[in-house]
Amino acid sequence: MQNGDLGRKPFQYLVVVTLISVALIILNVVLGMRIPFSVDFLVFYVLALMVFIIWHSVLTKGWQRSLMLFGVSYVVAFTAEALGVNFGLVFGKYFYTEVLGLQLFGVPLLAALAWEPIVYASFCISDLVSPLVTGVPMGNGLRPSLVWPAIIGALATTAWDMMIDPIAVSQGWWVWVEGGPYVPYVANGVPIDNFIGWLGVAFVINLFYRILTDRSPQPPRSASLTFYGPVMLYASLFLTSFGVTVTILERPEVALIGLLAMGPLLAITFANIGWMRRINEAAVPS
Repeated sequence: MQNGDLGRKPFQYLVVVTLISVALIILNVVLGMRIPFSVDFLVFYVLALMVFIIWHSVLTKGWQRSLMLFGVSYVVAFTAEALGVNFGLVFGKYFYTEVLGLQLFGVPLLAALAWEPIVYASFCISDLVSPLVTGVPMGNGLRPSLVWPAIIGALATTAWDMMIDPIAVSQGWWVWVEGGPYVPYVANGVPIDNFIGWLGVAFVINLFYRILTDRSPQPPRSASLTFYGPVMLYASLFLTSFGVTVTILERPEVALIGLLAMGPLLAITFANIGWMRRINEAAVPS
C-alpha cells in the first residue's frame, strides 16, 4: 500500500485507550469493584477518542478538511440537540440535567462533542461494510456512491445508541419527559422518536462527510489508516458500551440488543478487510 503504514502510531494509541477502558470493565467483573461510569470517565474516554480521530483525519484529509468535518458535524449535532431540548423536535421531549456540565441553550457542550467519535467511526467503516455503489446520479448531483454509504453510516451510528441511551438515562444524564417503549423498565424508557432522530442526524452528517471527502484528493493509504484504525475505533465504542451495559447498567438484554445491532457491522467489516486490502494493494503501482 502507499506511504508505508502511516497510521500505525495512532492505531497503537487507540489500542491502548481501548485496553484501559476494557480493563476497568474487567475489574468490575473479576474483582467485584464498583467503578462508576461517571462523567469523569466519559470526558476522559471522549477526549481520548477525539485525539485519535483528529490524528487519523489530519493524516487522511489534512487540517483544513478535518476542521470542516468536525466543525460542521458539531454544529449539526448541537443544533439537533437544541431543537430537541427546547422544542421537542428531532428526538422527542427530553431535557439534560446538570450532570454533564456547561450548557448552552440547555445542551451540554460535552453532549454534542460525544457525537464526533461515533459518527466518524461509522463514516469510516461504511466503506468497509460494503463496496461503494457507483452509477447514475440520484438527484441534486448525489450519486448512489455517496448516499448508500451515508445510510450505512447512519445505521451504524444509531446501533450504538441502542446501548448508550439506556445507560445515560439510568445515570441521570438526561430525562425523557414522557418515557418510551424501548426498555421502559430503565428510567421510564426511551421513545422510538429518539432513534428516528439519530438516523436522520447521523445521515446528514455522514452525507456531508461524503460530499466533502469525495471532492478531495485521493488520501494516503496504509493498512492502519484504511482498515485497522477505523475498525478499532468502532470496536472500542462497542466494547466499552457493551461492558458498561453489562456491569454498570446490569442489563444483559440491552447488551444483547447492542451486540445484534453493532455486531453484524463489525463481522462484515472483518470479513471484507482481506479482499479489500488485496484490491487496494493491486491498485498501487509497484
